[in-house]
Amino acid sequence: MTSGRGKVRLDRRERVAVITPFGDVDLHNLAEVEEVLAQVLSDTSTDATLLDLSEVTFADSTFLNQLLQTLSDHTSTARPLVLTGPLQSAVRRLLEITGTDTILPLADTAHEGLQQLRAVDTSATRGQTPAAGI
Repeated sequence: MTSGRGKVRLDRRERVAVITPFGDVDLHNLAEVEEVLAQVLSDTSTDATLLDLSEVTFADSTFLNQLLQTLSDHTSTARPLVLTGPLQSAVRRLLEITGTDTILPLADTAHEGLQQLRAVDTSATRGQTPAAGI
């Protein structure tokens, strides 16, 4: 499944929804990202979400708030979530300055993020409790 939505791409890898926003994500265009995140949260054809931030060149506090809300939404529905990079310097700085880099489930690359999500799926099928936040 691939869907182009202007500044947001939605793909599916196995049972993982992969969302990739592009360029600046701020108050003026956050609605596109919010719409895709809401769509994915209710998508029963996928079990987890990978939010690839590697193409985001700038993010403001409204996007940061959306990331925290996304984490909360995924946690409350027991849907695994991983955010991936490599992060552009402006995005990395936003996460580091606010301390959210220690709260959000981050992976250096999309490949590593998919591995983390597969590990959660494997532990769930073995009856183990998945790691918090992933």
